[in-house]
Amino acid sequence: MYPLKIIGLGPGHRDYILPIAKKEIEAAEVILCGVRHTESFDPTGKEILYIGKGTSLKDLLEEVAGIYKTRKTALVVSGDCGFYSLLSYAKKVIPIKDIVCIPGISSLQYFFAKLNLTWNDAELVSLHGREIDLLPALIDNKKLGFLTDKSHNTAFIARIMDAAGIQNSSIYVGEELSYANEKITKLTVKEALDFKEEGLSVVVIVNE
Repeated sequence: MYPLKIIGLGPGHRDYILPIAKKEIEAAEVILCGVRHTESFDPTGKEILYIGKGTSLKDLLEEVAGIYKTRKTALVVSGDCGFYSLLSYAKKVIPIKDIVCIPGISSLQYFFAKLNLTWNDAELVSLHGREIDLLPALIDNKKLGFLTDKSHNTAFIARIMDAAGIQNSSIYVGEELSYANEKITKLTVKEALDFKEEGLSVVVIVNE
C-alpha cells in the first residue's frame, strides 16, 4: 500500500525544485497538478489529472482517494506544501496517516531572499481567492508578504494603504519569480495605485 505524496514544487523554475521532490515526482505513476506545473517536470508515461480543466477539485481528490493505495500517486503544488497549498483540503478526503509531505521553496521565501530581507519577522498573508480585512495587518506590521490574485493585487493593497494614510512604505512586486522573465519592481504607495502586473506575482511591503 502506498501513501499519497504531496510535493512542493517550489516557485517554478526547475533549478529550485528540491532533489527529493524531483525523485518523488519521477517515481509517481499518477500526478494531480495544475497545467503549468508540468512545465517544471517531465510528465511522459504518467497519468496526469489536471486541476482547473473542467473537473472539480472535489471530484479529482475523490478519484485520487480511490487509487493512491495501489498506484504511486502525487499531488504536486506550487511553492511549499505547508504554505497555503492544497494540503488542508486534501486532508478532508485522505486520512492524515496516509499522507507524506515533501517540502518546497515558497514564492515568498524566494522573494525575500532576492530582496536580501529576512522573513522570520514578516506577517505573511494570502489574498488568493480570499476576502480579509488587510488594514490591521498593514498598520501593525513593519514587514509583510502577500500572495496575490488578479483582483487582490498590488493596486488593491495600495488603495487600502492610501485610504488609511499609510505612505512611508516601500512596495516590492515580484512577477514570474524564478523564471527567465522574472521581474522585480520597487514602488511607492502612490506609484502602486495604478500598477498592473504582467503575470503571477507576490508582494512584499516594508513600512518605514
